[in-house]
Amino acid sequence: MNSGKLLQFFALAGLTISSFSLATANPAHADLTTSSLPLRENPLETRFDRLNRGINLSHWFAQSETYNSFHMENFISDDDLDLLTGLGFQHVRLPLDPALLMDRSNPESLNVEYLGYLDSALDRILERDLGVIVDLQANDEFKEYLARDDEFVDTFAQFSGALAQHLSPRDPDFLFLEVLNEPSFNFFAPEYIDPVTRWDWVQGKILGAFRAGAPEHTAIATGYDWSGIDGLRKLTPVADPNVVYNFHFYEPMTFTHQGADWIDDHFNLVWDLPYPYNQVECDAVLLRMTDDDLRQVAQSYCDEQWNADKIKARIGLAAAWATEHNVRLTANEFGVYRGFVKEKDRVAWIYDVRTALEEYDIGWAMWDYTGGFGLFDKVNEERILNQSMVEALGLSMVDIVIDTKDPEETEDTEEVAILDPVVIPPVVSEETEESDPVVIPPVVSEETEESDPIVIPPVVSEDTEESDPVVIPPVEGEDTEEEEVAILDPVVIPPVESEETAEEEVDNIFPGVVIAPVERENMEPVVIINPEVIPPVVTDEGETTRKIPEPSAIAGLLLLGVSGLRMKRRSGKK
Repeated sequence: MNSGKLLQFFALAGLTISSFSLATANPAHADLTTSSLPLRENPLETRFDRLNRGINLSHWFAQSETYNSFHMENFISDDDLDLLTGLGFQHVRLPLDPALLMDRSNPESLNVEYLGYLDSALDRILERDLGVIVDLQANDEFKEYLARDDEFVDTFAQFSGALAQHLSPRDPDFLFLEVLNEPSFNFFAPEYIDPVTRWDWVQGKILGAFRAGAPEHTAIATGYDWSGIDGLRKLTPVADPNVVYNFHFYEPMTFTHQGADWIDDHFNLVWDLPYPYNQVECDAVLLRMTDDDLRQVAQSYCDEQWNADKIKARIGLAAAWATEHNVRLTANEFGVYRGFVKEKDRVAWIYDVRTALEEYDIGWAMWDYTGGFGLFDKVNEERILNQSMVEALGLSMVDIVIDTKDPEETEDTEEVAILDPVVIPPVVSEETEESDPVVIPPVVSEETEESDPIVIPPVVSEDTEESDPVVIPPVEGEDTEEEEVAILDPVVIPPVESEETAEEEVDNIFPGVVIAPVERENMEPVVIINPEVIPPVVTDEGETTRKIPEPSAIAGLLLLGVSGLRMKRRSGKK
């Protein structure tokens, strides 16, 4: 009997593979029905509290664009972990892409390099008395293979057992093993296979591997359809009492994922849908929508009238299932994508979900720490803790400042030294003598000594006497005694004189530009002393001659540009 027919038989009989002994010669296929821990010694009685108040450390060991050494060692710092402890979190969930560690040709041999990064991260987490869920956050390719390929299921089970065995020396009261993030077998399983039955079988294999590799550690199981509540309610629990069951809560998706561009097209075209339900705000959103399909999506959400009672009722269905099967329950993902929703609505939803979970004695971990659903607001690439979100989670603000680093930096990135002086070579023309270079000094602060002023040599031509140089005092730091000079004030450069013009002062920053009047016929071009002569442009109305700026005027403009750039660097603007 082929595997598809076998699974159909079990489905018709109302049974699942996990109801039977899976014991084989391979320890990865251990029997879940004969746990080594009798019910009276179930460790969940004491360790489940560790699964309250958690947060996901996303985009570190999974979902990242890069996994180089700088990222792996610095994405989550000691300061980050200290902050989480100070806020009152009890545990973190660590999504781990199995592709980093798994060799399909030899699944029991784990990648040494990334295993080292994982061990280092776990050391830093556990030494702060934070619990940690190691979550196998497989990509879609892995999930599809698990839903369709029996041989790959065996391979993945061997890998899972090897990882569990490697982690088994760590304290089982603090480290938990999660089977798979959002298996989504309703999407990946072929039509001729029941996704519920298939997932029960696959999950049983992985749980057996966990138990063989780490007999004392608590495992975390989930439902077949993206870890939703409805999938959880169709799950048949295994006989092992040392298993916690998990669901994710993002309901209603139209609210929590509005603006998201990685799922259905209509999500990224919706924003500002209110929570809780508010007819006035719903009408305002609907009024601006011109697309009929989009308006229907928004109208459907508003018609459902989501509020705290409706959220509590949905979570109550999961709680009832757990009570029926006498198992413990956690929700290790919930959150709202923050970019396209009003802050007050996001905070209200988080508060209502968190309080409902706690009322039903369900553990929780918010998604996520630093990503698009996170605890932080980003201002000028810096992370600022969102106080409203902290309060919605029932936590307390702490006075911890994190010196954050850009996750996209690499270890080879060098900081630009903006305190070194910038030297602009002098401009020399045929009519002028060589002048000294223009030196822009560094910004003076507490750590630096006072620098010399900026000196711009005067402009000298055949018909003018030498004028005094322009002196710009050095820029001083905020903590110096001298008053700070605004370096953006105009720089006055003496005018250029010619035979046909009287000596007069030019009071703008473009002193070298002289435009001759437009004459009618028989106009001779004006003789220019310093700059080169540009041939007149001949039109039907006459000839025109223009004077280009003196070279020193161009140097002045360059100086203003550099000075302005330095002022931006000092003020922190981008």
